[in-house]
Amino acid sequence: MSLNVALLRETFERAKVENGGATALGMSFYSRLFEKYPSVRPLFSTPPEEQHKKLLASIASIVAAVEKPDMLLPFLHAMGIRHLKYKTENAHYGAVAENLVAVLAEHLSKEGEWTDEMRVTWEAAMKTVSDIMIEAADNPAKFQAELTAAGFEPNGFKKNDPRPWVLEGELAKSAH
Repeated sequence: MSLNVALLRETFERAKVENGGATALGMSFYSRLFEKYPSVRPLFSTPPEEQHKKLLASIASIVAAVEKPDMLLPFLHAMGIRHLKYKTENAHYGAVAENLVAVLAEHLSKEGEWTDEMRVTWEAAMKTVSDIMIEAADNPAKFQAELTAAGFEPNGFKKNDPRPWVLEGELAKSAH
């Protein structure tokens, strides 16, 4: 099955404006995550009121770059390596993916439609994102040259930029 990029983008654009928009989506994400997966709560030092902005900016960057692997792969590899600092375990990725899809479904179905095709598309996208991030977290040395070339430090943070969760340039602007 190939990923329905148009549907991924359409549903994310809807999520940013429907049912309270991106802030409501992000806050619902963390509320549900901490309720359903309380063991991940200690991994977050940033309050949800700030953390959700990073989450939504990351998702926007991923959605914008989904057809540009030369940009997306270093971004996801850096993110996977960066999450080592936060003590993220491989099992946490499945919890985050499940949570995002569930929150999107609830968020979008309040004002519009959430279909099986949307669910399958987001589940496939989250599985791919998780797999790429886990691969980098499990083998950080393998990606060091790629990260350096893309402007990231070996720890996955950006050189001279405090916002490693945002892809820069025109591509990222189109996603926000």
